[in-house]
Amino acid sequence: MFKTMLRKMRPIWAACGFGLVLMSAAVAHAQEPAYACVLPNGENVPILTDTSLQNVAVARRNAQGQPTIVINPNVLALFQPATRWFWLAHECAHQQLGHTLGHYGPDREQQADCYAAHQLVKNHHLDANDLRAIEEDISKLGGDKKAYLPGPQRAYAIDECVVKAVQEIQQSQ
Repeated sequence: MFKTMLRKMRPIWAACGFGLVLMSAAVAHAQEPAYACVLPNGENVPILTDTSLQNVAVARRNAQGQPTIVINPNVLALFQPATRWFWLAHECAHQQLGHTLGHYGPDREQQADCYAAHQLVKNHHLDANDLRAIEEDISKLGGDKKAYLPGPQRAYAIDECVVKAVQEIQQSQ
C-alpha cells in the first residue's frame, strides 16, 4: 500500500519544510541537481566538499559555530542517486534536529535517518524505486556500535520510517 502511494508522490519538488532544496544545476554539464540545506530560521547551511573526509558526509559546526555539511564527492558517487539524496537529507536532518551541538550515538543517527526519510516522503522526493535503491545501498554497509546500526538493520529501520510517514500523510488527507 505505501509503495503505491510512493509511486504517486514523484513530482519534482521545489523545497521541503526541513530545508533540503532541489535547485536547478548551475552548470550546464552537471548531471545531478544541486542541494541546499536551510534551517527553520532561514539560514542556509553551506555544503562543502572535502575529498579527504573518511565518510560520505558529516554535519558539523565550523570554528565560528556556524552549521555546515561536508561531503566527500568521491564517496558520495559510490551510491545510487536516491541514496545520495538520502545522505544529504540525513545530514541536513542532523542540523535541523540540533545534533551538531554535542552527543553522538545510534539514537541520533536513527533520528536523522527517520527525519530524512519522513521529509523526503512528505515532500514528494521518494518513490518505491528510490526506497529500494536506498535499502540496497544501506544494507551493504557495516555498523558501528558507537553510531550506526548494521546496514540491514538500518535499512529496515528506514523502511519503517517511510511506512510511518506514508501512514501519517494518508491520515492527514
